[in-house]
Amino acid sequence: MISPRAIQHEDTALWNWSAAVDEAALAFERRWTLAALNRVDADVYTRLRGQRALFDEAMLTGRVDEIELHGAAMVRGYRKAVEVMQQAAAPDDAYRIGQDPRSGLRVAIGEKAAAGRVRELYGDMCCITPDEVAAILANLAAFKPIAAIKRLFPGAEVIDVRPGGRQRSTGGSSC
Repeated sequence: MISPRAIQHEDTALWNWSAAVDEAALAFERRWTLAALNRVDADVYTRLRGQRALFDEAMLTGRVDEIELHGAAMVRGYRKAVEVMQQAAAPDDAYRIGQDPRSGLRVAIGEKAAAGRVRELYGDMCCITPDEVAAILANLAAFKPIAAIKRLFPGAEVIDVRPGGRQRSTGGSSC
């Protein structure tokens, strides 16, 4: 039987290394994706992915020595990934900025980790995840015909949206 003290030690290791790895990952994920890392340095990408698998396995087994070993390696791996991306002057790719030309509304679309970076660079901008965009559009009746058109014509582009019906012509052709 495992002693309560051993269980507490394992719980502490799980908690501490999970938090440390999350913090190290955030420094990377707020700016870049793993796909960008793969383009910049495929070796670091492969090693980081492999280390992630080892860390995840250690977290499942609960062995403190493995959690500590692989947790520390993950932190080093993310630090190396940040270093590689900074040295390469790789542009941020963890988010995309969109702007409505008529209203000027600007929105950043990316994972939650990128929100801090977006605010750091662009101020108090709305940050939304791709899943949130999908949920909003799925519940927006006006999007349904747009989605149908974009399925038929993948290159189609929304240029302007005019709520409240048709705009009145000020002369010229009625077409």
